[in-house]
Amino acid sequence: MEYIALGCMSGTSLDGIDLSLIRSDGDTYSEEIMNYFQPYSKDLKNKLHEVIQRGYLIDPKITTQLSLEYSRTIQKFLDSNRKYEVNVIGIHGQTLFHDEKTKISIQLFDKNLNLNMAIPVICNFRKNDLLNGGFGAPIIPIYHQLIHQKLNKKCSVFINIGGVTNITIINQEGIFAGDTSFGNALVNDLIKLKYNFEMDEDGYISSKGTINETIVNFILEDQFFLRPLPKTLDRNYFHKYINKLMSMDNMENIISSLLKIIPLSIKKFVSDSHSSIILCGGGRKNLTLQNLFRQNFERVNSIDEFGFDGDYIESQGMALLAIRYLLKKSSTFKTTTGLRKEVFLGERF
Repeated sequence: MEYIALGCMSGTSLDGIDLSLIRSDGDTYSEEIMNYFQPYSKDLKNKLHEVIQRGYLIDPKITTQLSLEYSRTIQKFLDSNRKYEVNVIGIHGQTLFHDEKTKISIQLFDKNLNLNMAIPVICNFRKNDLLNGGFGAPIIPIYHQLIHQKLNKKCSVFINIGGVTNITIINQEGIFAGDTSFGNALVNDLIKLKYNFEMDEDGYISSKGTINETIVNFILEDQFFLRPLPKTLDRNYFHKYINKLMSMDNMENIISSLLKIIPLSIKKFVSDSHSSIILCGGGRKNLTLQNLFRQNFERVNSIDEFGFDGDYIESQGMALLAIRYLLKKSSTFKTTTGLRKEVFLGERF
């Protein structure tokens, strides 16, 4: 059976809501219909940044504010695309906190919000994985697998550089995944502190810097890098080093040095030199980071070069997960999250 699903996702960049409409059987193929991005209001964005920085929810009304922005965006999208009969909606919400040890993962969204529609809404995608021995992340590798099949590659390594960097390795032995290092979150937050800019756009700031090997070695001493896959990270895990980093060099050199760590943290997991390295997420647009990946791997491409919109892979993945919920199909595995029992992801509201 074929489904049309709407996936809604907000990344750790805290910039807004990604929406993707896909057509899929939930198992063997997926076809992109359209994508849409709705920025958060400036007020909500500032509040979310403050919550992330403080580490706790200051104003409980933020949940209602975010959920209303989600609701309005979804309703506007559906009203503009009435020619498509949407069968299911998958809503991830905004991640505020994720800790594999305590099995706590907080995605901000009021699941009881009335969307005034008969379409099934699936939320809370990480809960079942966490309750059954998994780390609760990453949850999109099953969608990467469909893309891998379409590309007909021998070995694909999908590298999603969002707030955190995670990889999905798909080869003849199976599918393997996990978080490998910080991504944009640490870099962007340092830039915000120093320059009050949102990001290292196109790698401009890092391109002015020189790699400081002392910084590289200092960060790589963290025990996280010694762990095998699967493993996962909170957005702010490496923020404990911010004060030390800022005392070690100028900001351009710090950012350049941190970016070098991202491909280095992945290299030890990629044994096949002929693997196809596929860059996804917002970090794929950073030209400095692109060059660093090409220095470490032979075959590096942005996912956009294969005809996919790299800004919407995760929201398309959420749409797929919603379909798989309806089918009661597993979407995470022992080799992707450490899951100990076969379960399907999500709850219906």
